Amino acid sequence: MKLYCFHVGSIDEPMSGMVIPIYAYLIEHPKGLVLVDTGESYELRDENAVMEEKDTILYKLQELGYTPEDIGYVVISHLHMDHSGYLSSFPNATFIVRRAELMYAWWPEPCKLGYDFRTYEKTHDFRYIQLDDDEEYDIFMDGTVVLIDTRGHSRGHQSVIVDLPKTGRTVLAMDAVPTREIMERGFSGRPSADGWAETRSIRKVRDLAAAGCKVLFAHDPDNTPDKEYPRYYE
Repeated sequence: MKLYCFHVGSIDEPMSGMVIPIYAYLIEHPKGLVLVDTGESYELRDENAVMEEKDTILYKLQELGYTPEDIGYVVISHLHMDHSGYLSSFPNATFIVRRAELMYAWWPEPCKLGYDFRTYEKTHDFRYIQLDDDEEYDIFMDGTVVLIDTRGHSRGHQSVIVDLPKTGRTVLAMDAVPTREIMERGFSGRPSADGWAETRSIRKVRDLAAAGCKVLFAHDPDNTPDKEYPRYYE
């Protein structure tokens, strides 16, 4: 098994003065390829996006020698625009998502930002595995790629635990715990769909780290993966 960490652009946050990286991941498993999120769309990027076309997940996969048709599963951590930009490019894959996230994204509350319907409007008839809120899902039924409930940042957020032969259990925390600082203090203090559920999810990931799991952060400019594409974890 291999785990690739792709830096697929960044977000310029004027209020904080920070440029926040965006990461997506590819898991090479003997039984198939698993893509975790698809990053921001270059074509639909807004004024805060910092990216070139070569930063997109499609370009990264092509560099690695893969086409969208090679991807067996697309795991959707959640459907915010910086994670769902190229979902429509994988019509032959099986999408794994929390049912609550699907329902919320297709009919979001007016006060909740982050969704861009254009990034997933063509995916309605794709093949989905829809998970319940608190369901754990073992993709290959061998304990190597397990999806866990980490809702709170969004209604149906999920994270991924990858059990790699050499690196060991590695948590792709995504936006449940976007930075090490948030993990260490145990709460985020940012707007979320459900503040209490978000705090519970942050502490869940913190407990996994305390138990020896490696945690990879999707948006931490100060704690990027030590093995970034073209390097990989194994």
